[in-house]
Amino acid sequence: MMMSSALLQLFRSTGSYLFAISRHSLFRPHSTIPVLKTDHERAAAARDLLKSAFGERVITADDPTSRPMVALTTPWSTTCHLPSAAYFQPISAAEVSTALSIITKTQCKFAVRATGHNPNPGFSSTREDGVIIDLQLLNDKSFDAETGIASVGAGSTWGEVYTWLEEKGRSVMGGRYEEIGVAGFVLGGGMPGFVNLRGMGCDQVRGFEVVLGDGHTVHCSADVRPDLYRALKGGGSNFGVVTRIYLQTYPLLKTQYTVSLYKPDDYANIIEASVAAHKEMETDAQAAYFTNVHRDFVAIGQLYADTPTEEPKVFEPFRKLESMMAPVVPKTDGTLSTLAQAIGHRPPKGKRTIFTISTKVDADLYLAIHQIWQDITATLPPSSDGTDLHYTIQPVTASAGRAGRDNGTGGNVLGLQEVSQNWCVFTLEYPRDGADDAVHQAAMDRLYTQVKKAAEERGLLLDFVCPTFADKRQDVLRGFGEENVGLIQQVAEKYDAEGVFQKLQYGGFLVRDL
Repeated sequence: MMMSSALLQLFRSTGSYLFAISRHSLFRPHSTIPVLKTDHERAAAARDLLKSAFGERVITADDPTSRPMVALTTPWSTTCHLPSAAYFQPISAAEVSTALSIITKTQCKFAVRATGHNPNPGFSSTREDGVIIDLQLLNDKSFDAETGIASVGAGSTWGEVYTWLEEKGRSVMGGRYEEIGVAGFVLGGGMPGFVNLRGMGCDQVRGFEVVLGDGHTVHCSADVRPDLYRALKGGGSNFGVVTRIYLQTYPLLKTQYTVSLYKPDDYANIIEASVAAHKEMETDAQAAYFTNVHRDFVAIGQLYADTPTEEPKVFEPFRKLESMMAPVVPKTDGTLSTLAQAIGHRPPKGKRTIFTISTKVDADLYLAIHQIWQDITATLPPSSDGTDLHYTIQPVTASAGRAGRDNGTGGNVLGLQEVSQNWCVFTLEYPRDGADDAVHQAAMDRLYTQVKKAAEERGLLLDFVCPTFADKRQDVLRGFGEENVGLIQQVAEKYDAEGVFQKLQYGGFLVRDL
C-alpha cells in the first residue's frame, strides 16, 4: 500500500501529533493492511511502512554500502549484529514515535541500537523477523554553561562527548572506550574509568527524554516523573526509547595513566598486588586500575584522576613486581578523551561472548578463579588461531555506591552494596569464520559454573551483576534486590501499559523474563 503525498508529508513533518492522526487514518482497523500471520510478514509490513514514511533512512539488505549494513561485517562483535528486515535511522524523537506506532500496529518485533556494543545477540539486533531503530543520527549536543549540564543525543559516543566537552573545559564520567554509546552505557548502569570518584555512569544523568510505547515523548528527572527517572538508571530498555540524555559535567579532569605488560607465569604475585592496590584505593578515590589476564601476557592499567608529580602510593604494589615485560602505554598526563583512546579495546574482527560475576575482594578466591580459567583455556584452540579467553579484575570500592547516592541525582536501581568488591568480567573472542560456536559457548558455560561455585563456597559471591558485562542468561535484574525489582516492574507497567517493550522487543534484560 502506497501513502498519499499529503500523508507522507505529514509523517515527515510532525511528531506526537502524527501518532494521534495515524490512529484515525493509516492505521484504522478497516485499513487495507492484510492480516499478518508470521513474524516475517509483520517485519515486512513494518519495513514497507517505514520506507514509505522515511525513504532512504530505512536501510535494507539490498543496500550493502549503507552504514547499518556495513556494520554487519565490521562490528565490535559479529554475534550481536544480525541481518534484520530493516534499519531505521530517525533524526528526532517525533520520528521514533512514528516508528513505534508502525511497530505496534504491525506487531513487529524490534530492537533499539545506538552503537551496538553489547555482544549479546538480540539485545541491539534482530534477525529478518524484526526491525532495528538505529539511533546513530541522534547525535546533536548542546551545553548550558550556567548549570553545567550537557544535552546529548542518544546516538552519541563517549569519544565524541569527551572531545566536545573538553573544548569547553568540562568533563563527564562516562565510558572507558571511545566507541561506546552513551545511551546503552547509562541505561545499563555504566562503569566509568573512575567509578570510585563519582559513582556509576547513570549517576551522572540529570534527566532523560523518552519516547514511550504509546508514542508520547516525555521528560523525566529527580523532580519530574522521578520513578521513571530512577528506573532508567540501570533498568535498561524496559520503559521506552531514550532519545536524549542530560549529563552533569565537571571542570576539566586531568588524568595520568600507564598500561604495562607482565609475564603471565607471575600470576600469583600479580594477584597479590591487585588485591593490595584495591585495599589502598579505599582511601584514594582518585585511583583506578584493571588487571587483564591473557594466556600470553597480563596487562595492568594504572589510572589516576589527577597529574601528580610523585608516583601515587596506591600503585606501589604494582611497582614492586619484577615481571614487567614492557609498557604499551607509557606514563601519560592527559584527559578522559586521551585515556579512552589509549586503553580502547580493539581486537580483530570476530565473535565474542562475555559474562561477569561480582565478589568480595580475596586473593585466595582470585587464585582459584585463575586455576579454573587456566584449565578451561587449555581446552580451547591456541592464541595463534585467534582464540582469546581472558578475564579482567575490575576493582570497585565501597565509596562507589555512596557516590551515586550522595550526588543529588536521586539514586539508581542497581542496589550496589557499600563493600569493597571486584566486578570480574570474562571475555571469549574467537574467529568469525570456521569456529565452532557450540564448543566455545560450552567452554564459557563451564567457566561460569565453576567460577560462581568457587565464590559461593567461600561466601564471597555478591548478588549484583553489572548489566553491561553480563551474559544474556544471567539474572541481572534480580541482582538489584527485591525493592528495586519491584520498582522496575511498577514503572514498566505504568509507562508501558500495553507492554510494547515486553511483548515486541527482541531481547535485553527485560521484566518479562523475571
